[in-house]
Amino acid sequence: MISVVRNDDRLVHGQCMTRIVQHFQLKHIIVIDDATYGNSILKLCVEKAAMGDYKIECFNSTNFVEPLKAAINDKLSTMVVFRFPPIAKLVYDAVKGEGLPKELMVGPCQVTEGAKEVNTGAFVSKEYAEVFNYLLDTYGVETYFQPVPDMKRVDWKNIKSQF
Repeated sequence: MISVVRNDDRLVHGQCMTRIVQHFQLKHIIVIDDATYGNSILKLCVEKAAMGDYKIECFNSTNFVEPLKAAINDKLSTMVVFRFPPIAKLVYDAVKGEGLPKELMVGPCQVTEGAKEVNTGAFVSKEYAEVFNYLLDTYGVETYFQPVPDMKRVDWKNIKSQF
């Protein structure tokens, strides 16, 4: 089962492994990132980041679909994580939103030209805003910005008029 879909420009890191994994009681992490998948050293670092009894797998933006479908039907609590919001659109479109949470958790998101900071380290550009609106309008997915579960949460529906 997919417990959380997360955008985080750091992918798998210390806060992720100690706070997010514990909060959602995750046992499986699916990383979708072309750069990481295409670099054997980065891919190995991500796959070896697992602490304890976790499974971490890395895919690119074209080969993630079957593993995603398998995880949806699996009993393991799974997080899907990627660095860029347009990947969220690919993920939800791949399964027509079925079996995925109706929430997208956005952690740190890179500064891009014209982007506005909406929460600690989370920057939204016009392109990203279009993705968040698409997810909401197409699949009813509520986007929220929150570095980790116990920090301040900012909901897209409350700030989208700024974009």
